Amino acid sequence: MNRKNFAIALIAAVASLGAVASNAAENGNNYPNVASQGQPLTRAAVLADLAQARANGLIPQGDADYPVYVASGPSKTRADVTTELAQARAQGLLAETDVDYPILASQGQSVSRAEVKQDLARARAAGQLNEFQGS
Repeated sequence: MNRKNFAIALIAAVASLGAVASNAAENGNNYPNVASQGQPLTRAAVLADLAQARANGLIPQGDADYPVYVASGPSKTRADVTTELAQARAQGLLAETDVDYPILASQGQSVSRAEVKQDLARARAAGQLNEFQGS
């Protein structure tokens, strides 16, 4: 019984190898012939192509070239930036410590806690709040 199973497996393996080989040939898998597509480049030709690409700026010269910087608009002078910084400080838009983060521009006049409580009492009396709004 064991020899019979072995013989069946061997026949199936041989048959499948033929099918795989013919399928590979039909789909253009011609591995041994791939290298014969033309004359290979010489070392001198490759070096000449490399020199031309470097001259055209297509090859970075080191890590400092990555990523390529593309100017997005007119640049500001140091004096312009200093002026903008002074204006931001004058308007209170810069954080002095980590406690001040995030910076919120003033939204107008502030209201005291007592005024907020009075507005809440008026809204409750007028029926403008339901039980889920405000406390």
